[in-house]
Amino acid sequence: MFHLFIFLLRSIARRLLPAAFLLPAAVAAEPVPEYALKAAFVYNFALFTEWPSDTAYEGGTLNICVNPGSVLRQSLAGLGERAVKGRRIAVRNLAALDALNTCHVLFVDGGDRERWVQIKKGLGGAAVLTISDDEEIGHDGSIIALSMDNKRVVFDVDTRAARQARLAISSKLLRLARMVQ
Repeated sequence: MFHLFIFLLRSIARRLLPAAFLLPAAVAAEPVPEYALKAAFVYNFALFTEWPSDTAYEGGTLNICVNPGSVLRQSLAGLGERAVKGRRIAVRNLAALDALNTCHVLFVDGGDRERWVQIKKGLGGAAVLTISDDEEIGHDGSIIALSMDNKRVVFDVDTRAARQARLAISSKLLRLARMVQ
């Protein structure tokens, strides 16, 4: 567990450290913004997830879908230069629910609460890693639920929802979860 935590911290630091040298010293001392940190968590969740062998990757990309109005959209867009298991990340706007079949990772937040039931129905057991930043959605079928606890990002994992989506979540990631159901 400690080694994965160190790995996650190093992974985040590798991405943020080069930018820190470009900032004045007073600004560099500021804590990492919440949304940038959560985007880094989303990236690491994808790294520690295995999709079924029959998963389609159009253009060789791993698609992270997000509501265009999400507060995390801009931070997630920064992941477009990264890769997961040899597949370049593409961040896609999920404005219409008919595009759910192109998603590998789906990030939902409070802005998606009213359409969450439709989203779940549209997924229908598809191999999509659902990550929520909304407590209500997190308790209603999202695979990973992000939240803040004393200025720290924490997460819970619903292994039943992961099995229904035919996804394998690494035991290393599960050990770091606040709660595993």
